[in-house]
Order: sequence, then C-alpha cells, then structure tokens
Amino acid sequence: MASISQPPESILKQNLTLPYFAPEPLSELPLVYQRDHLFPYTSYGSTQSTPSQRQFELLVLENAAVRVSICPELGGRVMSYLDKSTGKELLFSNPVVKPTRILPIWGFISGGIEFNFPIAHSPTSIARVGHTTGSTQTADGNYHYVRVGEREARTGMEWVVELGLCGDHPALIQRTALRNPSSKAHPWMMWTNCAVPSTPHTEFIFPSGKTLCHNSQLTEIQWPSAECNWEKNIHEMTGFFWQSSRDYSFGVYHHDTDSGLIHLADPKQVPGKKLWTYGHGTDSEWAKESTDGLLSYSEIQSGPLCDQGQKPLFPPGVEMRFEEYWLPARRRDDFNALELPTLDLPIWSKQEPWLGYKHSPWQSAWEAFIAGKGKLPDNARSRIPTGLDLESSLRTNKSADAKEALALWLIGQQRHNEALDLLLPLKHSSAQRLVGLILWKTRNETKQALKHLRRGPMHDPVAVTELDQLLEQLHLHGERATLLHAARPHRLIVERQAQLALIQGKPEQTLKILTNTIWPREHQRYVRSDLWNQACQLLGNNWPVPNSLGEDSLASFGAYWSDEKASI
Repeated sequence: MASISQPPESILKQNLTLPYFAPEPLSELPLVYQRDHLFPYTSYGSTQSTPSQRQFELLVLENAAVRVSICPELGGRVMSYLDKSTGKELLFSNPVVKPTRILPIWGFISGGIEFNFPIAHSPTSIARVGHTTGSTQTADGNYHYVRVGEREARTGMEWVVELGLCGDHPALIQRTALRNPSSKAHPWMMWTNCAVPSTPHTEFIFPSGKTLCHNSQLTEIQWPSAECNWEKNIHEMTGFFWQSSRDYSFGVYHHDTDSGLIHLADPKQVPGKKLWTYGHGTDSEWAKESTDGLLSYSEIQSGPLCDQGQKPLFPPGVEMRFEEYWLPARRRDDFNALELPTLDLPIWSKQEPWLGYKHSPWQSAWEAFIAGKGKLPDNARSRIPTGLDLESSLRTNKSADAKEALALWLIGQQRHNEALDLLLPLKHSSAQRLVGLILWKTRNETKQALKHLRRGPMHDPVAVTELDQLLEQLHLHGERATLLHAARPHRLIVERQAQLALIQGKPEQTLKILTNTIWPREHQRYVRSDLWNQACQLLGNNWPVPNSLGEDSLASFGAYWSDEKASI
C-alpha cells in the first residue's frame, strides 16, 4: 500500500454561500443542573427571522460516478451527494442554514448527512470540527478521503468519520472511529443521520419484522404495518427503530424522480436502523422550521446501537471502529439482492484516523492556557470544556474568574462540595447563583439556597426561572408574583406566570396566558402542554392541546437529555 500523500487535485476546496439564520443564545449563564441543556455547550433560545448571506468552505470528493461535498464548519456534515450519471441529488440538500429548537442544544439544522456522538443530535452540528484530507493508491484505484471529527468538549471522548471514494465506484464510504481517552466511563450513542427528500411518492425500504414505533404512542409493530413504508401513509411525526435485523441494507426510493439512496453495513458492526418522518399530516409543518418554509424531509439513520433509548457507558481506554456505505439507487430493483461492496480500502495504522485533537477554536484557547501560551479565555466563567484536564492550570491562576471557572469544571466532574468551597467567598451575582444551585440540587438545602439565588443575576430569565422554581417548592407564592411581575418579558417568564396562576387556583387564567402568547416550536419539551392539561383537568374538561403551544405530542422515549439516562 502506498503511503498517504498530500491532498490530490481531485479533492477540491470550494465555497458555498447560503442564507444563514443566526441562532441567539438562550442565556450567557452556564446552564448547569438543567436536564434540558448540555453544559458546557451554548443553548439557543431563538433564531433570527432575517437571514444574512454566509460563505461556507466545502471539501469536495469526486470521481467519474459521484460528487460529495463536506462542510467542516457545520459539524463535518455531508452537504451533497450527487449521482453524476443522472444529475440527481441523493440527499435533502437544504438551501438554507436555519437552526431550530431541537435537543440537546436547541440549535439543530436539517439536511445532508450528520454525525452524532456521544448524543443525538450532535452539539457541534453548527460548529466547526477538525478535518484532514488524503489519498492513497489501492488495487481498486485511488482512494481519496476527508476525515472530520473532534474531541467532545463535555466528556473528552473523540470521534472521527472518514468519508472516501475508491476508484470510480459510486459508493460513499464511511469509516467511523470512536474512543474514550479519559479516565472515566461516559454515556454515549452514535447515530449517522441522513436527510432525504420527502414526498407522497417516497417509499421507505427497510427489513420486514419487529419494529419499535414512536409517535404519540410507543408501540411495537410488524413492518410494514398499514403500508407505513410509504410516506403518504404516515400522518404524524414518527420514529421507527428495527429491534433485531440480520439485513445489511435499508434505504429510500422516490418514485416521482426515479432515484433513491441505499445504506449498507454489516449488522454485526452497525445493527441500528432508524427512520424518522414528520409525516403528511399537520406535523409536516415541523419539518419546515429548519428549511425555507416550503420543503419537507425525512431521515434514515444508522448506528452501532439498536435504538435511541439506549445510552450505555463507553469504558475508558476503549476504541470502536466500523464501516458503512451509501450508494445511489437508480431503479427500484437496485434494492434487490444487495451485498456489501468489496473494495480494497487502506488499513488504518495505530495512529489513524485520529486528528490530533483538531477541534473548535474555543477549545484551542483553553489548550493554549494549559500550555502557558495564552490567557484565561474571556468566557471562562460561563463556558469551560469539562472534558479537558484543567484543574492544575486553573488552581495556579489566582484570579476570581479562574476560581469560578474551576468551580464550573469541578461541577462537570460531579465534585460539587469542592466547587462550593471555591464559590462561597465570591460575591458577584453569577457565583451566588451557582452557590444556590449547588445547595439546592446536590444537598437539598433549600432555605440556604434561596438566600443565594435571590442574589443571582436577575436580569437573566434563566436565573429568574430557577429562583421562581425554588420559591414554588417552598410555597412562597407571594414573592413569586412580585418576582415574575418585575422580570423582563421572556417566554420562560410567561410559562412561570401561567404555572403560578394554576397554583393560585386560576386555571382559566393559565389557559388565557397560554392561548394569548405566541410560542416557538420546541421539539420534545412539554412544559406548556403539561400546564394546559393540568388546567383542563381542574376545569373538568378534556380540551386537546392546541398546536399554537408549539410542542409536539410524542410519547416519552429516548435518551436525548443531559442527565445521562433514558426517558422511557
């Protein structure tokens, strides 16, 4: 096998300009002790309604059969997979970049092929990840590849996906490597999420057999029950997980365009098969949240776990490697009698395919700080990569900002008492908030916690909401009313006002607040729906939750939250 060379001319760099709807952070505070948020990542509370034109750098792989475009600035996703023989795009290639409110950072974008580790969806799907390119000669021709990946900021675990083309074969080769170089076991999942166009003429081609069906109910069906292998027959947002399958393939075929996409993998390595669709009922509007408002899409997914309710521990020192393939389908018959491609792929050395900790710039700033080559990062009091070993460097720095940053890092290590000792002498509002949260969430010392949360940053709706939740627990509803009345307008505050009305025995007021407010769509968050149902129960009626509340009706399932356990 020839040695890897510099990127050949067939791996091109191109620029793509797209309308970009910038996401806006929910808060500048560190969102610790909150199941709905994934510290140390930023959570987004809204997206600008007017886009700007933003240029993205693409790495383009091309041979005689296909052209593949990859964007390191968007989590390393595959933006386009073009079948050159037909001129047809095989993916849902989104014409906009428009983050929407989906877990875990509430900044999900749709389109292309997305790589999600150690949680779905990837917390870096709208961030730059590391990348490298290369080429080697094989018996099947030149093998050109792009590698994308990073060290995950929360845990320090690493992922790399190698995307390659071999000779003139049309298969997009995906080789994945995962490892945990840290000293602790961490919960994980790994799913490759491929967005495809969705029309009434779309057929989903998956193995027959036992399938977990997740929509407004959680049921087990025999695929393809009720002809649900056709998009037109699915009327609500639904996820399907194949519980056991010896089949190597699945995919999608569009009968209106005579094109489709096939996925192939050894089920011993990659048993996970998932289909997600918003359906062709009223839920289809949800798909348009992250598009230009006209287009819809579905997702076909693969992974080494069987469903997204599984989140096992990844042991320290362990590596996992597997490969899979994507292929164009030019006829429906292409799905018959499929076999794994037998291509002469280069064998990774012990040092491959790891990227040498290439990752987002904010982690690089912390590495420079550790090495004594950079100052304490400006956002140290709100955002700190808990997967990096920062303790020694932060203890050496005697500034108040370093103490608060160290406390955050210790919280990430579950060393709450040590964090508390560092924070107690600090008087500024952000430190007082953290003291209150530690006392409340880890010690249940609610009265002591209240003193500190009252001194927190009351300009921030997250801090106000936290204080209000503790006041509710202590039955201090008069103080709640004063607090919420004085708070600046925000949907989190309005939700708490609706909840307070319910506690005060005013369910009609709760319903009025909920119906008179314009809410964003938020996937798998049910605060407003729960308030609606509680108010209706008190009133003795059974009014359905209105779509205007902006929450879906999925049954409880999945391990998409930050508390390291599934919700089943």
